[in-house]
Amino acid sequence: MTALTAETATAGPVPGGTVPGGTGTVAPAEFREAMTRFATCVTVITALAGDRPVGCTATAVFSLTDRPPTLVVSLASHSGTLRAVRAAGTFAVNVLSWQQRDLADRFARLPAELRFDRVPHDTVHDAPLLEGTVTGVVCRVADCVPLDDHILVSGRVLHARVHDGVTPLVHFARRPSTPELPA
Repeated sequence: MTALTAETATAGPVPGGTVPGGTGTVAPAEFREAMTRFATCVTVITALAGDRPVGCTATAVFSLTDRPPTLVVSLASHSGTLRAVRAAGTFAVNVLSWQQRDLADRFARLPAELRFDRVPHDTVHDAPLLEGTVTGVVCRVADCVPLDDHILVSGRVLHARVHDGVTPLVHFARRPSTPELPA
């Protein structure tokens, strides 16, 4: 196991990889590996592109504040879902259940036009909400902030629904898993 900090990175190459361009940061592969140890719920971000639902898998989602209730999602700058979110002005965050683990791959890998095939959903405040999720939250876009190759989209929460007794899908160490829920 190797550890690399910005301080040691400026001193030159380190075991396990070199620092590209002398940026003082860890190598991208090492960073990606470390991030796999951040257990996180798997979500599908959805929006309407005209009258057609679109969406993508995302794990970089967090609550910002409850005054006013606001979420932040991180979407790739080139994402078709991001284009739809910006154009529609609303989006939904769907926290997948363990039983929906196939949807994580579907919304990450399939061509955009096939992702919603036979996926049950309804529309609330002009945003698609998937059925069977742990929770679904619909937001109105408040701000979009470019950061590196992603855009952080903050959204004011317009609607939230929670389904009790549903086990969430969590990704940890590149594997789908479930948290141990209290009895």
